[in-house]
Amino acid sequence: MSAETTLNITCHFCFNQIDVDLEIDQSFEGSDMEIYDCNICCNPNKLKYTVTHGLIINVHVSDGNE
Repeated sequence: MSAETTLNITCHFCFNQIDVDLEIDQSFEGSDMEIYDCNICCNPNKLKYTVTHGLIINVHVSDGNE
């Protein structure tokens, strides 16, 4: 079973605040990476995040073009 979590991040390119929805399996523990396009400037943002005990404990946003 998975749970959807909404994060508010700052776009790496235009610095606007955007919401991204992450669907994380409840049994998942560890790190993952996903690409989300900014809904304002359309540039790709790379999200690296870490999940421990069902909670997102670390999020890093960088250039998704890398």
